[in-house]
Amino acid sequence: MKKYFLVALTALALVSCEEEIVVNTPAFEAMNGYNFWKASSMQATVNNGDLVIVGAHESENITLYIDNYAFGEEYTLGISNVNVATFSKKIDDVVYNYSTSSSTGKGFIKLDPVEKQIPGAISGTFYAEMVPVTGSAVLPGQEVVNFNKGTFFQIPLKEAVAPAPEENPAP
Repeated sequence: MKKYFLVALTALALVSCEEEIVVNTPAFEAMNGYNFWKASSMQATVNNGDLVIVGAHESENITLYIDNYAFGEEYTLGISNVNVATFSKKIDDVVYNYSTSSSTGKGFIKLDPVEKQIPGAISGTFYAEMVPVTGSAVLPGQEVVNFNKGTFFQIPLKEAVAPAPEENPAP
């Protein structure tokens, strides 16, 4: 009886040691104040050296714009309209827009150095304190939207494709 009990205990121990590993690649996530925010869809596009990274979850979007990007660089937000973070949220047909554009909001976007990047993808961190865009509605009780501890990891890079020029038929 002892042998059967020992065999059953060993089998149970081996079966219960299974661990499921969850892969979180690619990822785009941050803390929105004290709440965890994670994009359910994301994309990164390069157009003439400019980088646009978008993370979306339900009715919310975070967009990071970097002019003439380079790996390993940090870009300050809130001092120009060139490097900008935006946040939009739609509630009951009302769209709320926040931004770090020229002299509003603050933060940074930091791209990982080339040694930490994988070919065809982009990774880095960000912090953005955004204020309502002029003329936009303000979320109730949220004069400022704050995304801190932001991370984007191995988001596939796509080159923007210019539309093909239209061919003019001969007269």
